[in-house]
Amino acid sequence: MYRHHQHRKPDFFAVVLVLVMVGFGLTLAVQVSLVDRQQVVDREVIEVIPKAG
Repeated sequence: MYRHHQHRKPDFFAVVLVLVMVGFGLTLAVQVSLVDRQQVVDREVIEVIPKAG
């Protein structure tokens, strides 16, 4: 019996799946941060409107 474990390379499709999931997660994070940033900019612009007169 061999006690030496063979080192298997990771499955190609598993690596691709992990990379796709990471990319999708980063895409969602960027979109959410941009939406939050746009809402903050809109609120600040509305609050800073000077009064006429």
